[in-house]
Amino acid sequence: MDPTTAPGATPDIGEYCRRVEDHLTRANAGHLVRIVGPGFELVRGWAEMGVPLSAVFRGIDMKADRHREGQARRALRIEFCESDVRAVFDNWRRAVGLTTGARGLKTPGSIDDEGEPDGAPVDGVPDGAPGLEPRGDSEPKRPSLTRHLDRAIDRLSRIGGRLELPPELRDVCDRILQQLVAMRDEAAGKRGAVRDAVADRLGPLDRELADIARVHAPEALRTAARADAIMDLQMYRARMPPGAWDRALDVTTDRLVRDRLGLPLLEL
Repeated sequence: MDPTTAPGATPDIGEYCRRVEDHLTRANAGHLVRIVGPGFELVRGWAEMGVPLSAVFRGIDMKADRHREGQARRALRIEFCESDVRAVFDNWRRAVGLTTGARGLKTPGSIDDEGEPDGAPVDGVPDGAPGLEPRGDSEPKRPSLTRHLDRAIDRLSRIGGRLELPPELRDVCDRILQQLVAMRDEAAGKRGAVRDAVADRLGPLDRELADIARVHAPEALRTAARADAIMDLQMYRARMPPGAWDRALDVTTDRLVRDRLGLPLLEL
């Protein structure tokens, strides 16, 4: 069932929440964590703001990666994914050229990532979500570059063994993997301008990875991703000119393809 049924439609909150809960369960290795109470209000706010499910899923995955690295023994709850979902949503809106949310939200402000070690950048949070009030009195916490590279290296390492993928894709992933390993060694213990110089080199590698995924992803995977991208974007379609719609659809499809291939986002 689609969370949205027509351009500009209000999403089916129950279906949206169910799909988020299903993804959170997968991120917790099958451990079911119900989305109720404050968690439900949070997810309902995302649905009403028009946060695409693909952005919610990626935010959950980002937090889950860090959760597994830490000492946490309990299953990940949706409330702890809040800042990652916001960061992915803001990044997605910039990529597709949207400056306001689906319900007339104002230009995003900024929020801190209080209590989250090694958190994702969380600037650019839309106003109006339950429990997500912007707080401009503190700076967003910068992510650890070495840990970011470790996670990217781990994901790319798995691609080489996936013989069902085209060899062109696996070859590029292996080449980028070797570069990331060298960058990881270079970045270890570095701060300030040296750290930033290493991080700046991730952008071109990220675009190269996106290009090769676009060209060599299996056709069936790309077709399914495009159908899901249309569903993600439905509530925006009525207020998008044709050119903006086409660009948003391409960007969202590319990101879904990368997610389903297990490819990391390299750029910080």
